[in-house]
Amino acid sequence: MRIIFSILMSALGLWVGLAHADSPDAKSLSSWGDPIPTAQLEAQRGGTDTGPVTINANILNAKLYDNAASDNVTGHNTITGNAFAGASGLPIVFQNSGNNVIMQSGTVLNLTLK
Repeated sequence: MRIIFSILMSALGLWVGLAHADSPDAKSLSSWGDPIPTAQLEAQRGGTDTGPVTINANILNAKLYDNAASDNVTGHNTITGNAFAGASGLPIVFQNSGNNVIMQSGTVLNLTLK
């Protein structure tokens, strides 16, 4: 009995599919305008653009050779409470309280727009 029921349901599904397999009239789509070409739609598809490859790395290769500092006095390095008042963006601070120092810094900002 199950086999007969399965065959009947399969035949019914095939018959319904064939009944609606006709192509739509061109007049029924005319109120929507002309279809957009596939090539244009391909260019507008979202989420598939790999874009430029982003490498989140800083290559900092400073070199310091043959420097000498003698009898130098270094001072205190402080930042007060209002040092960043009114700052916007990404404030970055470099502080140096020594001699013969190389200071390097890099900032990577990953921004995803959704």
